[in-house]
Amino acid sequence: MKSVKHILFLCFTFCFASVFAQQGGKEIYVDKVNDFILTYPDEWDLEQGQDGEITIYPPFSKEVDEESYSEENDDSDLNENELEQIFEEKIQFTPSRWDGGDLEEFVEKNFLSANLSEFFDGFTIAKEGKEKIYGNDAIWYIVNFNVGEESATSYFYFIKLYNRVISVSSFCLTEDFELNYKIKYLEIIRSTKSYLDSVQKDKR
Repeated sequence: MKSVKHILFLCFTFCFASVFAQQGGKEIYVDKVNDFILTYPDEWDLEQGQDGEITIYPPFSKEVDEESYSEENDDSDLNENELEQIFEEKIQFTPSRWDGGDLEEFVEKNFLSANLSEFFDGFTIAKEGKEKIYGNDAIWYIVNFNVGEESATSYFYFIKLYNRVISVSSFCLTEDFELNYKIKYLEIIRSTKSYLDSVQKDKR
């Protein structure tokens, strides 16, 4: 019995990136390697990518989007290129090591100086600002761009945590932004904090 408990303890101790269920319809995602933690609605789906990147999808399956696309185009045999063009409403978190300067320098080098119009048709910055999230500096932008004949709206957030910057990008159609996604996206983004800070506060 002791050996089983010991193994479970080791598994828990050495789990670097994990998801734990919480009360109140929320789940918490922890990445100890990249030192960040966040909460998101438990009915949303989280996928882990490479180098600590995560993507969180709202509770609308891709199958529904594909079905709608098929009905609109009267074609049940979608090819791979057509499926890739289906717009996904989601929010992505990408941690980056940043020892080169302050948050403004990171944003200038990795966001403002990039020609994002190459990737987003009609890309324009509608609003921008700064705030504190759990005492950490954050810079944000609301941008608009086109997806075919539709208009899309995205949040781009950059949060400085010690020697890392968490870059956040959210995507949704503009018509859905205010009604369905703005508050939810902000709740998830503003839950982002340092894992190390959380551990230290729990020990006090």
